[in-house]
Amino acid sequence: MKTCVLAAAVAIGVGACGGGGGSDSPAGPSGSLPLPCVAFQSAATNLVAGDTNGERDIFLRGVNGGPTLRINRSSDGAEAVGGMSLSPAVTPDGRFVAFHSSATNLVPGDTNGVVDVFVHDVEAGATTRVSVDSSGAEGNGSSVFPAITPDGRYVAFHSWAPNLVAGDTNGELDVFLHDRQTGQTVRVSVDSGGGQALFDSSSASISTDGRYVAFTSYAPDLVPGDSNGLADIFVRDLQTGTTERVSLDGAGGQAVGGDSYEPVLSSDGRYVAFHSWASNLVAGDTNADADVFVHDRQTGATTRVSVSSAGAEAAGGPSYGPSISADGRYVAFDSTATNLVAGDTNGYADVFVHDRQTGETVRISLGQGGAESAGGDSIFASLSPDGRYVAFESTATNLVAGDGNGKSDIFVYDRETGVTVRVSVSSEEAEGNGHSNDPATSRP
Repeated sequence: MKTCVLAAAVAIGVGACGGGGGSDSPAGPSGSLPLPCVAFQSAATNLVAGDTNGERDIFLRGVNGGPTLRINRSSDGAEAVGGMSLSPAVTPDGRFVAFHSSATNLVPGDTNGVVDVFVHDVEAGATTRVSVDSSGAEGNGSSVFPAITPDGRYVAFHSWAPNLVAGDTNGELDVFLHDRQTGQTVRVSVDSGGGQALFDSSSASISTDGRYVAFTSYAPDLVPGDSNGLADIFVRDLQTGTTERVSLDGAGGQAVGGDSYEPVLSSDGRYVAFHSWASNLVAGDTNADADVFVHDRQTGATTRVSVSSAGAEAAGGPSYGPSISADGRYVAFDSTATNLVAGDTNGYADVFVHDRQTGETVRISLGQGGAESAGGDSIFASLSPDGRYVAFESTATNLVAGDGNGKSDIFVYDRETGVTVRVSVSSEEAEGNGHSNDPATSRP
């Protein structure tokens, strides 16, 4: 089995899966985590030894066990000081984890007093700041919500900083891409002529090769004919320098009736999943709720995936938070709809996976023995690239045995075996004593 890479800088005990361990110490033998790895943020103080900073931290753990690692550390192993760390994004091998943080000691010279985006190299034990301009100068505004390519080279994020690129005078939130190999930072949320956006742009997703970046924007000037006054989904091709709008119906008509958010790209950038309150992206959209859609950039087709296996539209609540497999076949999302699967009577948000090839929709936020979840919502789904594993956050109390902490936890469902495991635990399997949120498997 392929394994997540772990550093010689992390003490995890002996053996490929690291029996024992869980230390934050920057010294110890090398080892590896079983794939897939899941990164998450947590307020728990008992997931690793020596967690005394009183802040939310970023952790990494393998689905099949092994050590739990704290990621938001400086290159010399010091825990983060001065602010919380949130929104992790992780590469498939678990080597690189991007996150944003207001901590002031993760890298030398952090004096801007704002939130920055960092990448921690688990193998090397090194942390670098990527929300910088092409000369390496720190941003003078907050930068948040990173996305990272599988090789760890490119990191996309959105930022209020006006000094990351020359000519940033719009006073709006913009999307940027930083190349960790060359050090270059470019602004992504521009029109095909390079003109800057009139309004805010955010929520970046990136293709495997870093060529395509999808994002949400309220700007009406990124493409011609944008007159709907809504937040739309755009894709920037960094090779050709073109920007296109993809929150469209199958005939190319713009969205009407509601905003579109949360884009996520398939590996090659062909498919874009997003959620939208628009009522005209597909025929027969009469539920007046947010739905999850997939737009095929090659054919121009837009399909709704927050539907039952019979194709019925969701009823009883909105659908949010799409995550798409590398090939675009599977889409995970959360929904409070009650008719996507039979027997949905728990009254909570659940996590579903829709197979775009077969049309089947299944619920995966299930308790032991297949019982529906009880005690809380299940949200923020994140698919592994092959679509086999689904990580999600839940306050449900019956997904695994022994869940008595009364906190939100991170779970992973294996669609091949039907087994759910909790990963927001210590290396010794102790449940967290604080809320854990924002799970991230590798993004395609």
